Amino acid sequence: MKGINLTIAFCTALLLTHPAMADYKKGDFIVRVGAAGVDPNDDSNRLRLNGTPLDYTQVYVDSGYSVSITGTWLFADHWGLELLAAAPFRHDLDVRGLPDPDTGAPLGRVSLGDTKQLPPTLSLQWYPVCTESWVQPYVGLGINYTHFFDEDISHTAQNYFDTVLNAESQAKLSLSNSWGLGGEVGVDVAFGRESRWLFNAAIWYLSIDTKAKIRFRNEDNDYTRINVDVDVDPWVYSVGIGYHF
Repeated sequence: MKGINLTIAFCTALLLTHPAMADYKKGDFIVRVGAAGVDPNDDSNRLRLNGTPLDYTQVYVDSGYSVSITGTWLFADHWGLELLAAAPFRHDLDVRGLPDPDTGAPLGRVSLGDTKQLPPTLSLQWYPVCTESWVQPYVGLGINYTHFFDEDISHTAQNYFDTVLNAESQAKLSLSNSWGLGGEVGVDVAFGRESRWLFNAAIWYLSIDTKAKIRFRNEDNDYTRINVDVDVDPWVYSVGIGYHF
């Protein structure tokens, strides 16, 4: 909420102080490139070891950073379709509450592994009429698809599986892909009265839910399975430049 409040205040101040910008009309196309951060508002249920919940356990998803790219086509005056793309984001994964091998007490937060993800999002955007300003705010609502890949187990987690759960093979981590809704608010600021170059700032909130699965072969020549449902639900922030065709 803090990020949204800052963006709204920034947009309001610019709207009050800058006159005259070209209108956003049917047939226009806008490309934006920016530095982006994914800040998860994460939560999870308890880890399940072969179906048995482990008390006090929870998984955390750390923030990731990359480059965002968006393209918007104005199919009508002040209405557009935007596709959000990006270079891959990398996120560290942590786990809390695993039983201490010596005392059985819940451990603190330790490394579980890492993953990469791509969050393409298609949004319907509305651009309010701002012909008397260099500033063009907008809002959007759309559908997000998040693809997880290159999942890895950390050395810390592998050592725990080896010593406590009698793992006889390298643990494998996989995260399911996710479909969900996404909302955004953003603002374009032209570099000058006749300039098609612009400064852009945008914030998205994405509904991303995934199922994490860990498996490894144990001493009985069978597979041990650990499952957990994770709500990532991140705020995505982007600041960059664009061009209005």
